[in-house]
Amino acid sequence: MPNSVPEFFNTLATRHYEPLLHSVSGTVQWNIEGEGKWNVIIDKGAITVDRNAAVPDSLMSCSKDVFLALGKGAQNPLSTFLQGKLAIDGNIGLALVFQRIFQKETDKNKTVTNSRRIP
Repeated sequence: MPNSVPEFFNTLATRHYEPLLHSVSGTVQWNIEGEGKWNVIIDKGAITVDRNAAVPDSLMSCSKDVFLALGKGAQNPLSTFLQGKLAIDGNIGLALVFQRIFQKETDKNKTVTNSRRIP
């Protein structure tokens, strides 16, 4: 779980490839209040992260607290957008598939419990 915005993006950069995005290409730019802009370039699942000036296909803007909640899986990206806590400009489809990156982080922390009683 990320404790800071740079930690999230540094961890994302080390993944290099995300199978859930194998058919996705485009640039998602995150504008995070107090943290600046971060670009996530996706090329058929290959991921690159940088902070260079870029013209994104999708621009997502939110506060630092909202972003960290998304990164930790405490907030759902679509719900956050509908609540007005996350702004999306440009390619909304690309923004929606980006949530798969958050889901992967969330899935790592799920535990399975068995509620069946064994006689």
